[in-house]
Amino acid sequence: MKNIFKSADTCFLTENKPNKEEEFTQDQESVKTNLPVSVTLRQQFNIKQSKNEYLYITSCIKIGNTLVFTDRFNNRLIICNSDGTDIHHIPLSYEPRYMTVVNINTVAVSCRTDRTILIINISTDSVTSTINTGGRCLGISYNDNNLYVVIDGSIIHVMDLTGKVIRIIPLPSYRIHDITVDRDRLVCIDYTSIYCCS
Repeated sequence: MKNIFKSADTCFLTENKPNKEEEFTQDQESVKTNLPVSVTLRQQFNIKQSKNEYLYITSCIKIGNTLVFTDRFNNRLIICNSDGTDIHHIPLSYEPRYMTVVNINTVAVSCRTDRTILIINISTDSVTSTINTGGRCLGISYNDNNLYVVIDGSIIHVMDLTGKVIRIIPLPSYRIHDITVDRDRLVCIDYTSIYCCS
């Protein structure tokens, strides 16, 4: 394997043998390029905002015909119909980042800087409980009555809805920022890779 290191005006070329992790990565890269992907935009709408307002949406989920967005700069959730109509907001005391569906009326929202997870009833527009995570919480996913929460980018806390940590799962990278869990699969992403774990 050849590596190129650039420094100012100089370029260095080195050669070394790939280790097992690099070989695994190379195998994964070959799989990535062979997957056919086709994406079609079916609908687009703009979320109306005030003249001096700036939105910073970091997460979006769909529950039935309802879309829920986290607006990081304005500390709120934005809720609307799937066609972009009937927009309203749920103000929050913390800066929301990622979220997951708990049930038809409830979402769990991670607030990284505040090291907090909010359980929010979107039908009543109210925060029903607050969980202190003790670390910066990033990606969050709900599966089989448990929350899976990325803590400090390097581990996952598996917890119940009261915040009791059931187990800790180490992650394949120290820069993981979002995850999803479905049945027996955990998919997580960092800034350059997607990982799928059992």
